Amino acid sequence: MNILALTWKHPQDPTAGGAERYLVEVTSRWAQAGHAVTIFGPRCPVVPGRTGPGIPIGIKYIGSGSRLTVFRLAQAHLRTNGTNYDAVLDTVSTRPFLAHRVVGRKTVVLYHQTAEEVWSQEFPVLVAALGRLLVEPWWIRSLRGAFIVANSPSTASALERFGTHVQGVVPPGCDVPAELHLRERPSAAPRLLWIGRMVSTKRPEDAISGHALLRERIPKVSLDMVGAGYLNHKLSVRRLPGVRVRGPVPEREKRALLAQADLLLVPGTREGWGIVAMEAAAYGVPVIAYNVPGLRDAVVDGETGLLVDPNPAALARAAHKVLSSPHLWSRLSQGGRERALQYSWDTCASQLLEYLSRSPSALGKSAGGGASSLTRASEVRAAPPPLGADPVPLSRRSAAFGVQRQSPSRNREFDLQ
Repeated sequence: MNILALTWKHPQDPTAGGAERYLVEVTSRWAQAGHAVTIFGPRCPVVPGRTGPGIPIGIKYIGSGSRLTVFRLAQAHLRTNGTNYDAVLDTVSTRPFLAHRVVGRKTVVLYHQTAEEVWSQEFPVLVAALGRLLVEPWWIRSLRGAFIVANSPSTASALERFGTHVQGVVPPGCDVPAELHLRERPSAAPRLLWIGRMVSTKRPEDAISGHALLRERIPKVSLDMVGAGYLNHKLSVRRLPGVRVRGPVPEREKRALLAQADLLLVPGTREGWGIVAMEAAAYGVPVIAYNVPGLRDAVVDGETGLLVDPNPAALARAAHKVLSSPHLWSRLSQGGRERALQYSWDTCASQLLEYLSRSPSALGKSAGGGASSLTRASEVRAAPPPLGADPVPLSRRSAAFGVQRQSPSRNREFDLQ
């Protein structure tokens, strides 16, 4: 198949997140399987601190415009070149490309997350109200009639609240270390870890406040903070006891920090899925996360971590509960590792590829047998139904996957992903 994927952010943008990671992981596997893959997105910003995965070998990248203009330029590209592609993947982090209006049924919309509460955390009051009450609902309703796949049951439920039907759920994969010695108890001087973009919606300051409260009961506890964003400098200069703000780090260093961590804190506003929570689980690190959409899909409360009310005091109480009980810590560590083994990027790529293969122009054109050159989606959970069949109801899909005011200056780096 000849596949075009649309993205509003270059994978090497310093603020790239889970949506860009998802895109790189699946497209690289499609290219390795013999499919022709093109990614259309903005030009890569020339800035320091670039830590993203880059463009996989064998994939053509068309860079055009900025993160604001890429939506209009992508539609122009489709009007001129749309017939050259068998399938188009419209990746959505709040704002869709609306590719289905140009190339019709060959489009599959991959929806990562809705913004909703995020608007009020990142924009001035008036802009936030317009965004949440008018703009985002209009974007979502503009997708009615499109073929939509969500990355989590939470995202699917959010979309269907707006009256937009979702045909399937394809969660992200997870890289699980091949050899890892699971510890039986947390360290005597526990190490907490926070990983994400240093922006208000990720609530890094809640992690810091929770750590400060926990230090009153466990004085030796420390907190490492990893990620790029507009809050990086503000948090770095505070030099709080036991807190080290590392900023963006290479992948190898991130993995080393995960291997050494005793707990991962994820105090997010809302997520599409919460890839970092699954990454921690793969290393046997229990997760303390806010009980919000997306994170409640990635974290199984009481099995791979604990879900808490969204406030620093609850975060600290849960962290203390786990760190003070070696038995509980060990059980969550082992449960997380076992769950992470159930998710692979190969399966994710195969499931999504089979959805793309359903388009009329793609049928019969897949290279090397199409999805069969990967792990076939028909052999894994929540595979797409045959053409013409009723889609799997959302309630059944959820069960199958085990789930479930800012100054304008910030908006330069803000994204709704």
